[in-house]
Amino acid sequence: MRSIILGLALAGGVWLVGLAAFVTTLPEPTRGPFDDNDAVIVYTGGGGKRISSAMALFAGGAGERMLISGVHPETTRANMASLWEGDSDLFECCVDLGREARSTIGNASEAAKWAAAHNANRIVLVTSDYHMPRAYAETRAKMPGAAITPYVVPSGYLDENGRPLSLDAWEQLAGEYTKFLLAKANGFFASFSR
Repeated sequence: MRSIILGLALAGGVWLVGLAAFVTTLPEPTRGPFDDNDAVIVYTGGGGKRISSAMALFAGGAGERMLISGVHPETTRANMASLWEGDSDLFECCVDLGREARSTIGNASEAAKWAAAHNANRIVLVTSDYHMPRAYAETRAKMPGAAITPYVVPSGYLDENGRPLSLDAWEQLAGEYTKFLLAKANGFFASFSR
């Protein structure tokens, strides 16, 4: 029994050290310019800030097409268009709504299918700072041949020094870190089945 408790304590300690490392190495918000890309892909979430950031990036010429992945089935195209501040013709012709994804791995699968259909090999991937490590890993696994440039949107969980702002922020980051570890483990074991 004592060895089990010791093992759990050790595992908990390793997890806490990993969480601290994860938080301190989160990417900072991205600054441009972003040109010479085929597409902008954004994964929904983050209270709409990811989507509005991706729309501004795309409207500024960061790609030829844009995918918003993980759009809720009840969200209409008109709802999305209300967030658009660019040329309405560009939104109508070149912004696609992906409605299949319900998770980050689902986003990556949806993005890979869409990118293949549109011959998009140079991609700007947009998501929040805390979500980017997992989103990038999942997307890279589904699109190993693509050039993926991360565009990081501030989540509001971190202060200007990169420290979590509140207990809620710590909880969100801890949950994301655990999901990131699971994604890395899945990727590791999947590499043996190829």
